Amino acid sequence: MKFTVFAKTVILLICLLVPILLLYTYSNQANVDMVVEEKHQSSLNQFNYFSSQVDKNIEQLSLYGLTLLRDPSILHYRYMTDSTSQYEKNSIYLDILDKLSLYQSTSRWKNDITIVLPQAELVLSTMSSRTVYDEKMLTFPQPGQWQLEQGSFTYFFTDNYEWNERPVNTSVRTVMEINFDPMNVVTMLDDFKETQGGDPFLLVPGNEPLLNRTADPELVEAVMRDIPFSGPEREGNHQLEVGGKQYLVSYVHSKQMQAVYVNPVVLDDLLNPMDKSRNMFITSILLLLVLSIGAALLLYRKVQVPIYRLMRGLQQIRKGQLSTRIPVDHSRDEFAYLAQSFNHMAEQIQELIEKVYEERIRSREATLKHLQSQINPHFLYNCLFYIKNMTQLGNREAVIAMSLSLGDYYRYITRGEKDMTSVEEEIRLLDHYLSIQQMRTNRLTYEIAVPQQLMQLHIPRLLIQPIVENAVIHGIEPMEGSGHVIVTGMAVPEHVEGRQYTRYSLFVDNDGVTLTAEEIAELEREINEPMGEEIGTGTWNVHQRLITRYGLSSGLHFAAIPYGGLSVEIRWFEEE
Repeated sequence: MKFTVFAKTVILLICLLVPILLLYTYSNQANVDMVVEEKHQSSLNQFNYFSSQVDKNIEQLSLYGLTLLRDPSILHYRYMTDSTSQYEKNSIYLDILDKLSLYQSTSRWKNDITIVLPQAELVLSTMSSRTVYDEKMLTFPQPGQWQLEQGSFTYFFTDNYEWNERPVNTSVRTVMEINFDPMNVVTMLDDFKETQGGDPFLLVPGNEPLLNRTADPELVEAVMRDIPFSGPEREGNHQLEVGGKQYLVSYVHSKQMQAVYVNPVVLDDLLNPMDKSRNMFITSILLLLVLSIGAALLLYRKVQVPIYRLMRGLQQIRKGQLSTRIPVDHSRDEFAYLAQSFNHMAEQIQELIEKVYEERIRSREATLKHLQSQINPHFLYNCLFYIKNMTQLGNREAVIAMSLSLGDYYRYITRGEKDMTSVEEEIRLLDHYLSIQQMRTNRLTYEIAVPQQLMQLHIPRLLIQPIVENAVIHGIEPMEGSGHVIVTGMAVPEHVEGRQYTRYSLFVDNDGVTLTAEEIAELEREINEPMGEEIGTGTWNVHQRLITRYGLSSGLHFAAIPYGGLSVEIRWFEEE
């Protein structure tokens, strides 16, 4: 009976999925036909726009000639007589050359303009090689048409439409010739290929086609062989197969030249995504069928399976895996209710524990960030007062040095992605700070001798600099004469409550003001109490940050130096 019900369920699923698959196949084919048709029109429109851009540039060059032909300077020069002074002739000659250069430079294409005045036997050209009149310059084909000859597109016209084999004997007074390099068209073909795709080229009758720089010669030859471009249609599309690939060839006749713009596009690139989509849909249907069969099997499993899941879930909760959940069937039987109740219980336990844990983390991080944020203005105030004093004294080098140091300092402390840094970076900042203080006071010397094994340790930011700053300001500056600051460090293994720790210490010693035993005791009492006005912000913050992060007897410890001065130990512990 179980197998029979399962078989019926599978047949029902197949009856549901097969019509969906057939309907999708029909819809997909209709979409493919529509996309191909739209691609035909889109490709033709894009190429039409490209051809109009090329023709627009060519038309612009043609208009240059018409404009120059009616230019007053050329007309003036053309009708000069022998009585005209040589100075006037030269002035107009130079003016015409300037205008030729101006027109040449206003076009985006590389071009050359030549004006031939047969009656005056004069040549004006932007080409340095064409400055001497030669009657052979007048042996042109029919004017008013662009011709591709000797590797250049040429267009010329005259001020008189009367034209024969000997134009010098006619009333023609001006011949205007405009040339442009075919590489201008090749460049536009390259740009079109890069932005729109395909493999465009320009077919000029009687000449080799102009190809883009990365064209496929075999494809171009196949297109020229199979598609007639001499028909009455000015534009159109054609499909052909080359090398096992389907191509859509769009062609547009040029309005300015006797040429055809051609662009073959691979249709397979357009249809491949749709084929992938169809294959993914079929795969999804098959996967859905398999999953449905699996679901049908789960519906008829024995009662022991839900009970086993419930027992296994309880064992995982007891092991601390609070994310454990039991899959719940959508039925309304007793086992579904038990599974839902179990999941609800596990979710509440997990949320409760995570909330408590997250609150502890937030509280700890808030305390650390609050303590660390208070220390940043302490150094800024001292630096700003220093810059103010040096500015009043006119010490420009000190002001520049302090400004650069202050910029580097705040670039260092405003990197908010991490609250920790290495001892090496802190020592580098400390060395910069002491150098500036040494330049400011001229009576400070210092020495940094931290062992290399401590350099890569990670510690909170701005842990050493405030202690050194206090040593300079409160220890050395109040005394007359020079002072010396020494920064050293060490690492010592210790056993604390049966655990192995490493005690790390950084010592900041100065030979300045010596504190009595009572003053040292008072200082240690103040740094362990809520911050008051009697103690500096930097010292109190450093001590509180060490205690909060490392515990045990971490923090600041003070000791008088027998020969005068104060030693401050920055101590923290890390468990092995």
